[in-house]
Amino acid sequence: MAEVVVKRGTDAARRDGTLGTPAQGEPIYTTDEKCLWMGDGSTVGGLPIPPAALVTMYASTSQDINALAADNLMLWNVHQTPINIAQTGTATDLTHSNSLVDGVQHLITVNVDCILEIAVSIGVDATASTPTRWNGIARVVKGPSTSIGGEGKGGYIREATGQDETSLHIPSFTYEFSATDTFWVKVDRESSGASAAVDTTQYASTLFIKRLA
Repeated sequence: MAEVVVKRGTDAARRDGTLGTPAQGEPIYTTDEKCLWMGDGSTVGGLPIPPAALVTMYASTSQDINALAADNLMLWNVHQTPINIAQTGTATDLTHSNSLVDGVQHLITVNVDCILEIAVSIGVDATASTPTRWNGIARVVKGPSTSIGGEGKGGYIREATGQDETSLHIPSFTYEFSATDTFWVKVDRESSGASAAVDTTQYASTLFIKRLA
């Protein structure tokens, strides 16, 4: 039986064009990332075969999500990812920075033209010793100020009646990004209850990202 050999090399070689532009239906296998890409005849390095660019980000520590009346930025510090995301400036599909970039911390930069599927879940609890009333809204923001996808509403807390935990959810949605676009997750709140302590719950908040094309 004849051996079928698939074009292969590192993901860097795929991205920088070393492996060329695969023909329609021609696969490329990345030896370091262990992923398969498929050619369409025009895209250098081919297109991902799901779940090629996939990452789930977690917040492993609690965060005061009630500090500001608006634009409380979610801080993500744990990645569960097969490929294509880094915390440094490497040329990957997505780059997540823990540093302050353009006035925004925990900014996610899209490094290639692509379509991403995004979903968000944020768990919060009231930690104040006095009764707390809180109504949070979660949003995904494309830089500098465009809200995209749905909004996570209904995260109501009224600690006086024993309802001291809740969560915000943004259902899965798709969005077409261009290279150098940025996005992040923020939580706004109503103006009342400004002095109350409402924190995210450890490992109860997730940001799911999947590259579709």
